Amino acid sequence: MKRMIKKRNKKAMGLLTGASLLMSGCGAAMAGTPAGLAVAEDECLVQGEGAKDLAADDLLVPQDGEAGSKAEQAPVVKVAHIEGEFSFDQDVLTPDDEIFNIYGTVMTGVCATPGFALEEEAGSYYVNVGGKIERAYGINVAELGEEKAESRILKCSCGMTAGGLSNARVTGVPLAAVLELAQMEETVNCVTVYGADGYGVPMPLTYALEKEALLVYQVNGKPLPSQDGGAVQLWMPEAVARYFTRNITHIELTAEAAEPEVLQAGEGCRAKINILNYADGVAFKAGETIRLEGYADDYDVAIEAVEFSLDGGETWTVCPTKGAQTDRWVYWQFAFTLEDAGEYEMTVRARTVEGRESPLASTLHFQVMDSGQ
Repeated sequence: MKRMIKKRNKKAMGLLTGASLLMSGCGAAMAGTPAGLAVAEDECLVQGEGAKDLAADDLLVPQDGEAGSKAEQAPVVKVAHIEGEFSFDQDVLTPDDEIFNIYGTVMTGVCATPGFALEEEAGSYYVNVGGKIERAYGINVAELGEEKAESRILKCSCGMTAGGLSNARVTGVPLAAVLELAQMEETVNCVTVYGADGYGVPMPLTYALEKEALLVYQVNGKPLPSQDGGAVQLWMPEAVARYFTRNITHIELTAEAAEPEVLQAGEGCRAKINILNYADGVAFKAGETIRLEGYADDYDVAIEAVEFSLDGGETWTVCPTKGAQTDRWVYWQFAFTLEDAGEYEMTVRARTVEGRESPLASTLHFQVMDSGQ
């Protein structure tokens, strides 16, 4: 028996089209609220003793090559129930050069190392389809895109390192549209997308279709270049970056005795969080607005809140991210002021709808100087 891939109704992606910042005040007025109490919409909740917190010793873990330990640092000023203004936006895009830095250097040999070095001239958009189908065929993805192209904001997140996350606007053709011509054996249950270098990760066919995989030929409005002949790349919403095959040349459909296991992120990479706009040692003036920003993500699980602590995890200010979707990162901002000079350490963690907390919190050690300095 043969079967055809039928056209599928596009699932509503619910992509935001503007900045659409969701603002919420993070105050300490609810300091006495017990953990587990429902949080009013657009309000941040503060948690103290008795709440579901990580131990302070577990939170202040050096990361990203940070040297030294708490014992070697100067004593920090602790502030309970830090107040501030919180917002998040899932449409913020990673700049092109930062995308390349993340995946072109840091991630080499760890993930699929997507070819993100964007250029004006691209390689071939031609992809072959073969395997257990009636007749192999080739297709020009860019030409098919004239009728079938979709543009989405999607994330690419490595499942083997706590870093490695980008958010980009991609344009491509759904894998389902490419396979519409494939009259395949009824037993076909596996698809492997191969790059020009032979890289390919087998996955269940149903998984690839359910995740609405895209054959992408533009990132942030620019064509993908090629060093090996192909200029098409696989993107899969909510999937780990190892599936993001670059320089695609052919797609193989096979019938396996058992479907391949779906690749998952390592437990230490779940609920990842990062502060992006400052590094340890930065100094601010007393009374000056300090605005931190960064991302939070947990692949196919939604982020429920971003949490902040200025006292080593003894108390937390919990800022909900109501309505956050899983196909893009949560790009957050938190603005606050401090009136007293001294050394401080901000700890930030993410919490998912499943209750998972960041295995590795993100910390920023900074100084506040007298306003007259």
